[in-house]
Order: sequence, then structure tokens, then C-alpha cells
Amino acid sequence: GLRAHEILTLRRADERPADTRPARDEKFAVRQGERYTVVGKGGLCREVLIPHELANRLEATRLEQPQRVTDRGVYYQSHYAISGGQRWSNSFSQASDAALGRSTGAHGLRHSYAQERMGELQRDGLSYRDALETVSQEMGHFRDSITEVYLR
Repeated sequence: GLRAHEILTLRRADERPADTRPARDEKFAVRQGERYTVVGKGGLCREVLIPHELANRLEATRLEQPQRVTDRGVYYQSHYAISGGQRWSNSFSQASDAALGRSTGAHGLRHSYAQERMGELQRDGLSYRDALETVSQEMGHFRDSITEVYLR
């Protein structure tokens, strides 16, 4: 559920804590992984959960010193030797077109995440409204109405 530019801001949660925001107890329920933070729209630093295997692969790319990366005219300090932002988004779209003959773009992954996560939480017993609020918080929206757009 990350935005393309948020990939460039990944940090372990023990290195950079998330901003204080209300969060449901069910946030990240049913999933296992390592907690990281990302900086999103408006500068909000929020916690995200990266599956264990992916977190191990991410840590294998850790840089000794952060590098300055520019994406769409914005400067980021990236702590991992991975792609993100518009460059990654374009690469994803090209790979999707080549493999599948179509692409909904990298942002389509956020839509898929929201839809999959809603189903997962509801199967675990949460009501639609509670699941929606949880997914909204996980995606950094904190407004259910925005998250509902991702469920169409």
C-alpha cells in the first residue's frame, strides 16, 4: 500500500518513529512482518508493515550512508539501494505491459492492497466500517472516504 515516492523514505521504525496519530488495535492484524516508517503526503511519517522475507531482502540493500535522491523535483534521503518514485513507477508499468499486455500502473498496487486488505480483515471478523477505518490508517489516509475510492 505504499506510494511510489514513499519507497524512497523507508526506515526501520526503531530508527525513526511514526508521528502520533490515532490507530485501531487491528492495524496490521493477521499479518506478520517488520515495522518500518515512511514519509508520505503532507510530511506524515506513518508506520508500515513489511513481510519478514521482504524486510530481510530490503536490509541486504542497506546503504552505509544515506544517499540523496531526487524524484519529481523533491529531495529524499534514501537509506536503501532500491528504486522508488517515478523511476520505479515507470519501470513497473513497462514490466507489467511486457508481461501482461496491460498495466494499471504502480498506483494500481495501492488499489489492490486496499481491496485485498479489506477482504482479509472482514474474513477475520471486522465489520465493513471497522475494516475500512483500519485500511485507511494503514494507507495513510485517515479518512474513510478516500479509501473507499480505492475499493471500486
